[in-house]
Amino acid sequence: MRCIALNDFQTPLDLRPVVEDFYATIQDDPALGPFFAEVDLDAHVETLIQFWSNVVFGEAVYRGRPFQKHLNFAYPLTPAHFDVWVGRLERCVDAHAAGPNAERMKASGRQIATVFQMRLGLLDVMG
Repeated sequence: MRCIALNDFQTPLDLRPVVEDFYATIQDDPALGPFFAEVDLDAHVETLIQFWSNVVFGEAVYRGRPFQKHLNFAYPLTPAHFDVWVGRLERCVDAHAAGPNAERMKASGRQIATVFQMRLGLLDVMG
């Protein structure tokens, strides 16, 4: 068996394959697909590349309010949805990169999922 060493993300351009991979089959995902049925994925991918560029590299290119978009879904979000999202993100990152920036992206994804769940009232922060 041959092992291939993965490089870390060096520039925002390195994020494109990860984001494209993440969303390539999202509509077929039984847990997440319904949330993306009406989404223009081409535009969404471009927005998310900007978002992750902010997160991973501190680039000031994303100017949105991501939490607000999660308040008006036709289906209620549950902790299971966030678990699937985090798992999918981590698998995509691991398939494309390794190093401090890749770890930052995964840790930020976990943190974002936790904060969103807290703000949506899905996590018991007192227990």
